[in-house]
Amino acid sequence: MDRGADRCCSRRAVLRSGLLVGAGGLAGCSLFDDPSSGESSVTPVPLDTATGTAEPVPSRSPPPTATDDASTAEGVGGPEQTVSVGTPAPADGWRTLQANDARTGWRPDAVGPDGPVEPAWSVDLGGEIRGSVTVAEGVAYAGSKAGTLVAVDEATGEERWRYEASAEVRATPTVGDGRVYCGDESGRLVALDVADGGEQWSFGVGTESDGPGAAAIRSGPVLADETAYVGGTDGFVYAVETAEGGERWAVDVGGFLGVVAPVAVAGGRVFAGSYAGRLTALDAADGSERWRYEGLGETRTWSGPTVAGGVVYAGGVPSGVFAVDSLDGTERWHVETAAPVFSSPAVTDETVYVGTDSGTVLALDSADGTERWRVDAGGAVTASPAVAGGAVYVGSDAGAVLALDAGDGSEHWRFEPGDAVRSSPAVLGGRVFVGTDGGRVYALETDGE
Repeated sequence: MDRGADRCCSRRAVLRSGLLVGAGGLAGCSLFDDPSSGESSVTPVPLDTATGTAEPVPSRSPPPTATDDASTAEGVGGPEQTVSVGTPAPADGWRTLQANDARTGWRPDAVGPDGPVEPAWSVDLGGEIRGSVTVAEGVAYAGSKAGTLVAVDEATGEERWRYEASAEVRATPTVGDGRVYCGDESGRLVALDVADGGEQWSFGVGTESDGPGAAAIRSGPVLADETAYVGGTDGFVYAVETAEGGERWAVDVGGFLGVVAPVAVAGGRVFAGSYAGRLTALDAADGSERWRYEGLGETRTWSGPTVAGGVVYAGGVPSGVFAVDSLDGTERWHVETAAPVFSSPAVTDETVYVGTDSGTVLALDSADGTERWRVDAGGAVTASPAVAGGAVYVGSDAGAVLALDAGDGSEHWRFEPGDAVRSSPAVLGGRVFVGTDGGRVYALETDGE
């Protein structure tokens, strides 16, 4: 059965090749949606001209009957809607990329090592690690380009189980409800038993007419209300029910290489950045579009969005960090950067931390974007920083993990594994967990402990 309309042939060809276009290729590519001139723009939810009511954008499946319970606010161009602007409290552990559903990357209750540090243990996964390590209930999980997802003991690094995926695993595993959820380059999202890695179900993105491998999943899902929300390189955002893997809804948010970066969930909405140069807010219950923000005219792609205090923060390509209102998508501020920002921001109560492709780590005032400090990490910073215990933890292409003071950027310590670090750190129990391009997962702790 065809699970949706056919995609454009040229998009399928590129997705099968696994091409990842850099900033230079994006800047002049005519294959993307035509942007507006050098002004930012917000498009409200489309209206049905006959009724004046909000009309969902095309979806591949009927909406579910579920509804959200939250406070009511007026949306732009549409009727009243239920939303909440708070930042969700994180669950125990570091169960998902950037610690929580809103992708803030901030755990004020977490404790990292004081430094200097040494490996408590390291494990070779046999292939580059582009996703991040997640930790829950005494077990650490990570995938690799060798096509495996491995569970190891958090304390010792001893392997608990190993799952052989259908293709490379560049996505970050997400842990919840007794399962580990992870996507791969074949476009399969799988749910595995946390106890033994046994596969409970799988869900394929794309359509049968696209053919196998036409789309990939390169980011970990968010779990909320018995639903897994995830983006695919086919340009769709998917809502998949977690019990048996059935599709709740799927919405095309556009872009030639689709939704590579992770989506965020907050206040009953799903926020996604795409290679169409848009940030999009979707209703979590039925996938209807609430607003889309297109930034500046030259913006071609977005990092994964972060939601905190009623504001959505994201990095853009070819440059810039942007803050927009989570309710209606209006721009709060934007700051130009000297290089592309693929790194998803980490956000605390007052500060936005983000890395750039030129190797700069920036601390910006969350209210107006004013720069507080900057540090040269020595190489491109493409993964999101993590913030815990007054420190900012970040990896770089220079082959280092840095712990920086959250207040002034001074260096607390650094660890140099010798390979690029393109995974976002997880901070828990006095340790920092991180993966490298050399294929090793490290658990770093204070030297001598």
